[in-house]
Amino acid sequence: MAARLVFSLLLTVACSHAALAAAASSSAVEDTCAKATASGSRKDLAPFCVSTLQAAPGSAGADARGLAVIATNLTLANYTAAYATIKALQRRGGWSERERAALATCRQLYIEALNVVHSAIHALNTGQTQAYVADMGVVRRAATGCEDAFGFGGGGVGNQLATESPLHKVDDDAINLTTVATLIVLIL
Repeated sequence: MAARLVFSLLLTVACSHAALAAAASSSAVEDTCAKATASGSRKDLAPFCVSTLQAAPGSAGADARGLAVIATNLTLANYTAAYATIKALQRRGGWSERERAALATCRQLYIEALNVVHSAIHALNTGQTQAYVADMGVVRRAATGCEDAFGFGGGGVGNQLATESPLHKVDDDAINLTTVATLIVLIL
């Protein structure tokens, strides 16, 4: 009976400790996201930042620097998936000539961005904040440029396509991830 009581007490303490650790890591993500998005006009990204980072493996127990690394790696994964999506859309066919041209532009922009993300990762790992921010600006412009190619990024001039970009959600996620990663690095 005493062994059962001791076991129950140990189990309760272990569960409480695990719950506190989870709450602390959740708090670190929330604090980092709040601090990163506090200034400027990007407060709207705080919920995206929190939900994205909390879902990422390794975010439990990560400090702000670790979260910056995670956000940058998520950006790399996102841009890789975007590139694959573009290739799949091109293979599917059925696009007008203008839509094919826009998809080709997007594909080229995302290829270039993938190369620059690797440079940004190197800059982050070597503490070169200015180079990181510049690289991530280039990376973000791939997604905005893709929207522009379809005439929905605000940069279209007179020859906008009549259909919505099939990559709108992909581009929005790419822009948001890149922005969150950059904002976190800027608070380090």
